[in-house]
Amino acid sequence: MLRSSLLFLPALYLVACTGIPQNWAEAKRSTTGVEGAWLGTWRSDVNGHSGGLRAAVTTVHHDPPLPSDHDTRLFRFRASWAKILCAGFSLHGTVKKTGPDSWTMSGSKDLGKLFGGTFTCTGTVRGDEFKARYDAKMDRGVMEMRRVKATPSP
Repeated sequence: MLRSSLLFLPALYLVACTGIPQNWAEAKRSTTGVEGAWLGTWRSDVNGHSGGLRAAVTTVHHDPPLPSDHDTRLFRFRASWAKILCAGFSLHGTVKKTGPDSWTMSGSKDLGKLFGGTFTCTGTVRGDEFKARYDAKMDRGVMEMRRVKATPSP
């Protein structure tokens, strides 16, 4: 009985996965630059797997401040696959303004040997479109998202 309940609890967690990254509500209130809530998909170039993707992007404040066209953002990703599984992680990415309504971003994070080592992400934001490539030891692919419309502050 104990053994079956130990197997059931992780399965319940995976099925109950909301797919909403931390700071999602806060991110939905922003539509400035790269900041905001993003919704879309990811697709692996290695095995063809794909799924839903959400990202909450918020500003990271520096002291002293960096130049206004070059700054760091916190990217919190939540990806789903197989309709019931999901996982999330965050990384600090460097953002650089490249035009009136466009930015580039790049960042990396060591996810540990068990999860593929260093994960890197590079992308562009143009208006309400966010396109990026990701690369890790065990996988690489694309992410495509659109900005979620802002919700007013409470």
